[in-house]
Amino acid sequence: MDDLDTLIRFLHILGVAVWLGGLVFVGAVAVPVARMGGDRVRSRELITRIARRFAVVGGIAWLLILTTGMGILGRRDISISELPDTEQGQRILAKLIILLALGAIVALHAAWQGPKVRRAEEAGDDAAARRWKLVGAVLDSLILLGSLAALWLATSLVA
Repeated sequence: MDDLDTLIRFLHILGVAVWLGGLVFVGAVAVPVARMGGDRVRSRELITRIARRFAVVGGIAWLLILTTGMGILGRRDISISELPDTEQGQRILAKLIILLALGAIVALHAAWQGPKVRRAEEAGDDAAARRWKLVGAVLDSLILLGSLAALWLATSLVA
């Protein structure tokens, strides 16, 4: 194990910490606090700004996880086509599939669900806004559960 391997693993773990820590912070702290103000318009504006900022930070973390994960495989001379052949490889492949699915869910959340909530609130359609927020809660839950599943798989790889 050399310094480059250590750096790649460090960046991988840093990406996971930023991604998962950011998800928990945004969902458990930032959004609930933003909603406490009582003013729906200001609350929505603040949540939108938080979401857009985390999209940048979380997007960088997601790319860091993906690229360093591939780097770890490359440094170990493991190709993706070899992953299904061993139990450890299957776990790594499952992590990769989860990571790609999470990226798609996050994009769906940001490009489709979030704007639907904003438009419904701007139109004063409280029923539609509640429905779209429920869709957002489902997407948020999938993102958190998927992230925890990937973390579980990663932990199972450490001997």
